[in-house]
Amino acid sequence: MKRINLLAGALFVAALGFTACSDDDNDKTDVTIAGTYELEEVNTEAATDFNLNGTPHIDQTEESNCYDAGKIVLREDSTFTYTITGILVDASTGSSGCLSSVNVSGTWEADGTGNNAVISAAYEDQNGDDQIITLTKSGDKLTLVDDNILSRYPDRNDAGGATYTSGSITYVFEK
Repeated sequence: MKRINLLAGALFVAALGFTACSDDDNDKTDVTIAGTYELEEVNTEAATDFNLNGTPHIDQTEESNCYDAGKIVLREDSTFTYTITGILVDASTGSSGCLSSVNVSGTWEADGTGNNAVISAAYEDQNGDDQIITLTKSGDKLTLVDDNILSRYPDRNDAGGATYTSGSITYVFEK
């Protein structure tokens, strides 16, 4: 009987050795929400050939470098800065250029943690109006969907002049 108890005890200790350790201890996945997220994609409802090179894209960052400086910085103290970039169109003349970067700051709060969260960010715009944007975090990406009735994105008319087209825009930022 003593031998059976000793054998059972040894097996129990050995089993603990196999179950107590994890082989994923070295994973370096960053699951914090705070951080700097660079604008990687500006996906429009329809493909455009804004740069007139003959190849239309849904992702407007493929059509213009005007989006290159866009980013969102979410800080641990629940404040943020959003650098807004884009293309400015004068539809009356058909001309366009890069919008000067606009920086807005405010506060944010998250529903969820780690890799999956919905983030509400509030700020005051240039006109003094309160604005709230909703960001969805999945992994290291933040997504901002602009799909209200006033949403529009740069496009070209039949003559090649710059214009705006109504439709939704999805901004994708990556940490």
